[in-house]
Amino acid sequence: MSHSQRPNGKRWFTDTRNSGPPPNRDAEDESINSGSNLFVTGIHPRLSEDEISRLFSKYGEVEKCNIMRDPHTRESRGFGFVNMVTAEEADAAKDGLQGEVYEGRTLSIEKARRARPRTPTPGKYFGPPKRGMLPYNQSLAILRVELRLC
Repeated sequence: MSHSQRPNGKRWFTDTRNSGPPPNRDAEDESINSGSNLFVTGIHPRLSEDEISRLFSKYGEVEKCNIMRDPHTRESRGFGFVNMVTAEEADAAKDGLQGEVYEGRTLSIEKARRARPRTPTPGKYFGPPKRGMLPYNQSLAILRVELRLC
């Protein structure tokens, strides 16, 4: 630890143990986007991954298409990812389809910031309570009352 004087006369402490340069990121890191992964918004809920793949295949070979869906209802969330084989094909698709109106929705296309999704949080997330369902604590209270009545 070292310390130095701030302009207001107070000291501040600096930890000098890890003051080296940031760790070098490997070019092989799979979280880095090679330029061929596109983030697409404005996808109509009725469209399937096959239809989006066909739309993008006019500009090159589509490696993978993934539309994001609500985990409970399986309805489209209106956005997804299209992975083209090469970055040049991705650029051509982005330039050719950016701002196009397809099924009444305007497509917006950007290069995805990551090549793969983030690692999911451990545990289960069931989302907000559904309409018509009571929260867990209220369900237990009703069950206790019913048991007392028996």
